Amino acid sequence: MPDAMTIPSRVECIDDVRRWVSARAAEAHASSEAVADIELALTEALANVIEHGYGGDASQEIRVEAEAAAGAFRVAVRDWGHAADPDSFRRRDLDDPGEGGYGVYLIEGLMDDVQREPQPDGGTLLTLVKRLQPQDNPGRS
Repeated sequence: MPDAMTIPSRVECIDDVRRWVSARAAEAHASSEAVADIELALTEALANVIEHGYGGDASQEIRVEAEAAAGAFRVAVRDWGHAADPDSFRRRDLDDPGEGGYGVYLIEGLMDDVQREPQPDGGTLLTLVKRLQPQDNPGRS
């Protein structure tokens, strides 16, 4: 069963949930590199929920679940804002130095699996998976 934490949709709360998830990843014996990847991907995901899903409405909530199972560390981010349409994401042209638009690119590059699922009662469930290497997970192969 995953651990869960609910935070208000405020930028100031990102550090709290990032520390909470990082502690769970470290408990799962994730390498420091894997923890850093998870932290950055989670930060980008939460910022996207706050800015795009909720349009900056700080009165909303975001639920985050963290779980290590089957040689991987999974983070689920659930919001009830404007549902993300996975087909609408434009891939960032890295040759164009314009501002913004790097979050989705970073998340997908840092994580081993990323799934975005619009929810029937509104919002989106974003699942981020980082596979743990054998050295990250002693005693397991």
